[in-house]
Amino acid sequence: MADKTKEIYLGQDKQKVDESYMNYIKEHNDSSIKTDARTILGVTIGSLLSAFNIAVFVNAANLVPGGFNGASVLIQRIALKFFGLTIPFAPLSLMFNIIPAAFAFVIIGKKYTLFSFYSILVFSFATDLIPKINITNDPLLLAVFGGIISGTASAIVLRSGASQGGTDFIAMCCSVKKGINTFNYVMLCNITMLVISGIIFGMESALYTIIYQFAYTQMLNYLYRRYEKKTLFVVTDKPHEVSAEIRRVTNHSCTIFNGEGGYTGNKVEMVYTIIGTEQLSLVKHSILSIDKNAFINVITSQNIEGRFYMRPFH
Repeated sequence: MADKTKEIYLGQDKQKVDESYMNYIKEHNDSSIKTDARTILGVTIGSLLSAFNIAVFVNAANLVPGGFNGASVLIQRIALKFFGLTIPFAPLSLMFNIIPAAFAFVIIGKKYTLFSFYSILVFSFATDLIPKINITNDPLLLAVFGGIISGTASAIVLRSGASQGGTDFIAMCCSVKKGINTFNYVMLCNITMLVISGIIFGMESALYTIIYQFAYTQMLNYLYRRYEKKTLFVVTDKPHEVSAEIRRVTNHSCTIFNGEGGYTGNKVEMVYTIIGTEQLSLVKHSILSIDKNAFINVITSQNIEGRFYMRPFH
């Protein structure tokens, strides 16, 4: 009888959770002027900061930024050095981003791609318009702080709900399909391209660029952790309520274990689940609102096999 009552309770609770989740998705995917304005503001700031970084740090130290932006810069420098031609950055950047944007449009979503194209447009044209500024002649300082600024700018754009295009498009598409962080792999591809540029223009600037890329990647991974996952072990007297609340706010299910206290010998229950890092603060607050005496252990998850829900882009 107790099992039957529990089954009815869980069935009702599941229905409430599913309804709450559908409302959550609707709320986060519906267009709103306030949300879109916030996104546009963040994307504009991040894109202008990236353009400023090119003018002040990258060009001053003859660095080569990663991905298609790096390819655009390389073409500009090759055209100037060997043919005496000055090619604007914007047309090259837009040309390189067309195909990745098409994949992003299909895999990630229309709104995400449109905001990303806005980022590409602002960054590309601002790069041509912002004049070169000489802050220092030390290439090491330019490489380190240029990488930090570039990573910060990318994180601002990504956290705002868009991308700066190019390899960002590719990285995000792979992450959505595989659920993994691919930025470190992108860095390895960038290093290969830099070696090629080093053969043409000299290895010194290429080596400084590797430092720039490393600083960029570390800053980006630090500020943008959408694909990092956390494992939660929650010892609580209200396991079913806690499990339902976690699913309500994250759409992640839980496993409930029966156990025994090693010291007291009392029967205890533990809730186990895996969530995204960006959800951790909300989940902890939600758990403690149900059981203020809950014991929560958080562990960083390195490898996960199987189905794991990724919150959609909006």
